[in-house]
Amino acid sequence: MLHATRRATLFGLLAAPTIGRAQPRVLYINSQGGPWEAAAKKHLFDPFTAKTGVEIKTAPGVTLAKFAVQARTKVYEFDIATVGAPSVVQGMNENLLEPVDFGLFNRAAVPAELVFENAVGNHAYGTNICFNTTKYPAGSITTWQDFWDVQRFPGSRSLGRTLSQTIVFALLADGVPKDKLYPIDLDRAFRSLDRIKPQVRVWWSTGPQIRQLLGDGEVDMGSVWHAHGTALRNSGAPVEIVWNEFTMDRTYWIVSRGTPRAGFAWEFINFALEPERNAGFCIDGFYGPLNPRAFDFVTPEQAEAMPTNAKYTPYAVEFDGRRMGDVMTQASRRFERWLQQ
Repeated sequence: MLHATRRATLFGLLAAPTIGRAQPRVLYINSQGGPWEAAAKKHLFDPFTAKTGVEIKTAPGVTLAKFAVQARTKVYEFDIATVGAPSVVQGMNENLLEPVDFGLFNRAAVPAELVFENAVGNHAYGTNICFNTTKYPAGSITTWQDFWDVQRFPGSRSLGRTLSQTIVFALLADGVPKDKLYPIDLDRAFRSLDRIKPQVRVWWSTGPQIRQLLGDGEVDMGSVWHAHGTALRNSGAPVEIVWNEFTMDRTYWIVSRGTPRAGFAWEFINFALEPERNAGFCIDGFYGPLNPRAFDFVTPEQAEAMPTNAKYTPYAVEFDGRRMGDVMTQASRRFERWLQQ
């Protein structure tokens, strides 16, 4: 009898730590590096850790393919990422996103339009033409047709591997009006890309990469995420950022389906959208806040560098995330084959 009791007690001691063990208080967030990570660390990551005790760790290189692997293997390199609307649609189509937990996320604190499918809008960024003013006169390049015009503007180019943006630029360069982009004509887009391909020295994949290419003079013009173009200009580099025909990308927080840290993730997203935090992140990261109340914490001078500034609205090309997202899987496969040709 004593032996049985001791065995039961021993079993209880061994089992108790497993039963009572809490999830580590850590959250893995995809990082885009550069100004994005610096702004996120200052205004979001460190204050969130101070408030909740949840440690933030970053991981680079988010792709929907990694989301798919995570959902299948239950091994998570990251729990949260920020992506554009077309990627949200792709993720929804492939069942890769955790549903918004409205028990944790305070929907009443933000406009209803910030919730898009299983994602929540945080900020917007522009992808603009940026060119070297020692190579071309200031104000000389104003459209994507100019960018494609290698006779009037000879020189090396760089375009992004973010295909949803590059498809739009190719169609605009081919004369498609910005209000007639949809439904996407992929054949026309690739014919346009065929024309510019010989002049594209680098197909960039990260913001710091294109910033260095332009800053070092390795390319004369390129598509550039606005945050990196602004940082480059502020460093004294001879570049001009073109606001005409820039794509307005509304960027959304998404949570990887099945992550055991989904609770921490929605708590963080709720925190990140507090107006003052949203403003601080966008000021330092050179983005535009999507929470309108964030502009209460933005000066008029700071708003000049924000793509959500109302003065830029007439020049912006807005994505139709659903219709772009619906073609992205086939377009991405075709693009990878096209690059190898």
